[in-house]
Amino acid sequence: MLPKVFTQLTLAKLGEILVRRGLVSETDLERVLAEQFVGSNKLGELLVEKNLVTRESLERALFNQSIKLGELLIRKKLISNAELEKALKEQLLSNKKLGELLVVKQLISNEELEEALKQQYWRKKGFWSIS
Repeated sequence: MLPKVFTQLTLAKLGEILVRRGLVSETDLERVLAEQFVGSNKLGELLVEKNLVTRESLERALFNQSIKLGELLIRKKLISNAELEKALKEQLLSNKKLGELLVVKQLISNEELEEALKQQYWRKKGFWSIS
């Protein structure tokens, strides 16, 4: 059984992620957030427009904020695209969690699942970046 913290995943806000990664200062973030409040632009677009972050850094932060377990397992070369697709189809019929199915099918170990879930959690919180 996984620790409760990994089953209740919440996304960090984009600004928090960028500050944690040292890509933008809190002062700059607050200034841009105030500007965003009166306008209709997205935070990331304003930060890029003002040259406070690069488009690449923004895209990396957004990717990490929304990474799914299957994508992460493929990136780590633990499963293939075909194995993921098959497991996702099976998941629809069984109502089981993807990680559980992959362990039962012996495509990954419990340890690999736990490590991937930890990594997913910390990426979404902005403390781990894609490699």
